[in-house]
Amino acid sequence: MDTTKSKSAADEVTEELLPSGMRDSFEIEDVLPSASDFHIDRKFALTLFVIWTGNFLCSVDGTIVSTTMSNIASEFGQSDMVSWIATSYLLTSTAFQPLYGKTSDILGRKTLLLFAQCVFTLGTLLSALATNVETLSIARAVSGMGGAGIYALASIIITDVVPLSKRSIFVGYGTIIGSTAQMLGAPLGGICIVTIGWRWMFLVQVPFLLVCIVLLAWKVEVRVEHIPEGEERFSRENLQRIDIGGIVTLNLAVSSIIFLFAENESSSMAYRVCFSMLLVLSTIGYFLIEKYVAVEKIIDPELVKGQIGVVGFTSGISSLGLYMVLFITPVYLQQVQGVSVTRIGIYTTFFVISTAIGSLVAGYIIRKHDKSDVHTIVGSINTSTVFFAFQTFGFAILTLLVSLVEPETKGLAWRVVYVFGLVLAGFGSGGYNVGTVIFIIGKVGKRVQASANTLCSLIRQLGSVIGVSLSLSSYSRSVAYGLRRFFKGPDEHYVDKLVGDSTFLKDGLPEQYVKDVLHIYKRAIASTFIPSFALIVIGLVVMLFLNRRVTHAHAHQL
Repeated sequence: MDTTKSKSAADEVTEELLPSGMRDSFEIEDVLPSASDFHIDRKFALTLFVIWTGNFLCSVDGTIVSTTMSNIASEFGQSDMVSWIATSYLLTSTAFQPLYGKTSDILGRKTLLLFAQCVFTLGTLLSALATNVETLSIARAVSGMGGAGIYALASIIITDVVPLSKRSIFVGYGTIIGSTAQMLGAPLGGICIVTIGWRWMFLVQVPFLLVCIVLLAWKVEVRVEHIPEGEERFSRENLQRIDIGGIVTLNLAVSSIIFLFAENESSSMAYRVCFSMLLVLSTIGYFLIEKYVAVEKIIDPELVKGQIGVVGFTSGISSLGLYMVLFITPVYLQQVQGVSVTRIGIYTTFFVISTAIGSLVAGYIIRKHDKSDVHTIVGSINTSTVFFAFQTFGFAILTLLVSLVEPETKGLAWRVVYVFGLVLAGFGSGGYNVGTVIFIIGKVGKRVQASANTLCSLIRQLGSVIGVSLSLSSYSRSVAYGLRRFFKGPDEHYVDKLVGDSTFLKDGLPEQYVKDVLHIYKRAIASTFIPSFALIVIGLVVMLFLNRRVTHAHAHQL
């Protein structure tokens, strides 16, 4: 390939794709690091092992409670607080995303990754020692603080050292590991709850995490040209670059959004007013700090503009749908269809495999379009759009099925259709994530990629936590409302028992009420799918328009 011609094309695509305020912020070598200098040696392999092992455990921990949270909450007699077991981890893993991206440009990738792994290990250990839902939720929140860094820095470190033409493969591998771990969390949780117990599903992770910490501290080196080394890294001048005010206010704003979405029927008006005011004040504070105080902004506002902002929006929608399915599917299968916890793992295994295959296929397709940077960028957005369509079709099947199939339906037909929907949704999600990562990195270059990754990871995580908290809280509210309408007079006491203990439906409720209550649960779950499906359809329409614009703009260069 002619190098001069390639760079000319790269300059042209960079000029057109980036917001105007960022076009002079980096050289084209940042967008196209030399592929000829790249090779896999022992140090790089060890670095991959450490970051991918940490990412695997972090991803498993994010979803391992999806099939066990009902059992854990019932064990503590706090089934009405079940959503907090899931959302506490997602809350902090989302809110702390901004801490790591830009800060790692100042203090170094290794320093921040070591901090993140230590915090995550502490939270995992505390989760195993929890005595009620409150302490478990706090421990899960601590895990999320560290998990945010492990998740974000894994992607950033890969893009630091791998050239654009080869990133689709490594991003594909990383996505396979992360996605597979996310999907394995549910079946592993189900197996643990009926064998070694839920406490051990946290404890067994600790030794592996300690090995990662030791290897990272003593054997791994991550050097990036624009990050200061030695004493200069911790000098007063360099530390002043950390946007502490921006981190705090953005953290509060994101947390407020999550708390507002996580409200349930028992939430008071004071709760809503308090977090609404906190959201407004922290948002205003963030913009004032970024405009007048911050030396270096944690998220460059130029990144939000144009196509990067659009891709971030659709990434959030995709993640919302993915996590909504991941956490509602076990509830639907267990509560409505009477599937055992262990057998639920069979369904989610199809989700696991299809997500991994989607990531691998997308990476291979994009790799076939790496003749130049223009081909890679256009190929990645084309691939993302196609895979987003797969996810949309899969979600449509699941939405129709939970709305139409009767509770405790026997036979194989509905199960096959449900698995097919899961496979399409997982395949689409896995491939879409790989395509968007390559598209974003190809646009902004290495010097800005940490901030761009932070932005998209934040939106993606925000989508996931909103998907989980909104679906679970909506489900809980719908169930409580339906039960109160059904049980009146002398039978009213059944409402509190069903709301407080999900196992009471099968173990204590009189037989004559079971069928009607199951229909209440079914309608509640169907009501959570419909708004999420509407958002995913909107996301697909947006992706189709974006794909058309990018492809037509660079058709003459392909």
